[in-house]
Amino acid sequence: MSTPVTIAATVDLNLPFVCPDISPTSMMITKAGLTMGGVIYPLTDPNASSVAEISTSIFTSDDGLNEIDIRQNDTGEVEVSYMKFKEKIDEYIGDSDKLKVFEKASFSIKNPPPYFFSKNKGCRNL
Repeated sequence: MSTPVTIAATVDLNLPFVCPDISPTSMMITKAGLTMGGVIYPLTDPNASSVAEISTSIFTSDDGLNEIDIRQNDTGEVEVSYMKFKEKIDEYIGDSDKLKVFEKASFSIKNPPPYFFSKNKGCRNL
């Protein structure tokens, strides 16, 4: 994933939230996983971040072709990225960007690749 240019507003992940660039429907994290658009994406990595000030939770579809990353820093600011892959990402060794069909994000990045889409609308609680 590329380095973000902006960071979204503070979001309480214990409450429903929306990220318009990702989905027009609300999102909610529960014990079952992340619910978005009536689909539950199970939690596959509760903290993939190597930076102490940032928590990155990864949710993956049952077929392994969709991944949603939610990053939250120590002040509560949230960024969300939704990625669709050509094949199961957990079975691939190498640069995962090469497998991306598309990536939608709540933030913008410098020099985005052709598969990256964002209007930098951020996320907010409902």
